[in-house]
Amino acid sequence: MDFSTRIPHYLQTKENTIKLVVLTAIFSLAFINIFEPFNSRAWLPDMSDTKYFILSTILVLLGMTVVAISRVILYKKFGSRSRRLHLWQYLLWIAAEILAMAFTFSIFEMTAIKDPRPWVLLLHIALRNTALVLLLPYSILWLYFSWDDKNKRLLRMSCGNSQTDNAGGQTVMTSFFDSKGEIKFSVKLSDLLYIKGADNYITVHYTDGQKMQTVIIRNTMKQAEADLHKQGIIRCHKSYMVNVQHIKTIERKGGQITARLNGPIPIDIPVTKSYINEISEIL
Repeated sequence: MDFSTRIPHYLQTKENTIKLVVLTAIFSLAFINIFEPFNSRAWLPDMSDTKYFILSTILVLLGMTVVAISRVILYKKFGSRSRRLHLWQYLLWIAAEILAMAFTFSIFEMTAIKDPRPWVLLLHIALRNTALVLLLPYSILWLYFSWDDKNKRLLRMSCGNSQTDNAGGQTVMTSFFDSKGEIKFSVKLSDLLYIKGADNYITVHYTDGQKMQTVIIRNTMKQAEADLHKQGIIRCHKSYMVNVQHIKTIERKGGQITARLNGPIPIDIPVTKSYINEISEIL
């Protein structure tokens, strides 16, 4: 396993973050009431089932508060597709969550419940049980999120391929994501002309019949390049990417290089020397 690879984006989306916190809380509550960890019944023999449930609910809420804060920070700092954590960083993050929850549980036992056992022993027990409480639902949810993401991708592909071109073949669709990883726009690859970037936005230029159309999406050129390179959408300038299908000519005038696209009207796109070799090889 390569721990330097970046984790899948679906682990850090807002929707899946909420699901992870809620479902882990439900699992934790069920785990505490069914398995009664920390030998809780041994030092609370006279507590009724109702009071025990209330106490366990408070314990779960404390732990989930730690997880919720951790996941909000994770989403705010690394929620975009271009800032995903490496696998080793994500595993360290989970380890820190387990340690923080274990400290919270052990301190709660000492102060609120007045557990007479040594704090070191309480922390050891809390670490063991907290690891089980978090790692089991985290693993299951990781598998579920992966399965759900693949289904969504297949659905998008099937929706795009359900259309046919003039020759009766399949239509290839190109999708554009925003900085949060959410799909914002899809267009036929054959209709896409070029992309222009400025600051943290990209402008997609495409044809609709004989008309030129544009769509503005909040994303960076760097991320768009990573997403679209395999589809033949090639970076030709720090601010431009072109669909090589539409490159008609490449011309050098003085010290400037331009690529002319065969759109509804002639379109000249600047090409820098650092990208000319890659474009020439593809053409």
